[in-house]
Amino acid sequence: MQRIKPKHIKYIRLVVGFIIFILGVIFMFFPFIPLGYLFLAAGLFLMAYEIPFLKKFIDKLKRRDKKDRIEKVEEKVEEAENIVSQKIENANSEKNQT
Repeated sequence: MQRIKPKHIKYIRLVVGFIIFILGVIFMFFPFIPLGYLFLAAGLFLMAYEIPFLKKFIDKLKRRDKKDRIEKVEEKVEEAENIVSQKIENANSEKNQT
């Protein structure tokens, strides 16, 4: 089984985070799609791993958050990232078997 190399994961995070962020901006202009803010937050969380000022902003929000909501969102993002990695690994292993 092929694993995604750590140096590739950071680029995948940035690209996916940017795409999700842009979708959030677009969805904010359409009131019948209520996912704009959710997409903006998810995109920022994904990009925060590699962009220092976003990481500082997230850390500042964590310090102010008394109910640990930020940490729960980070856990969800990491779970989704693991699911995507597993699906990529499965696709690669199926491709190698044929």
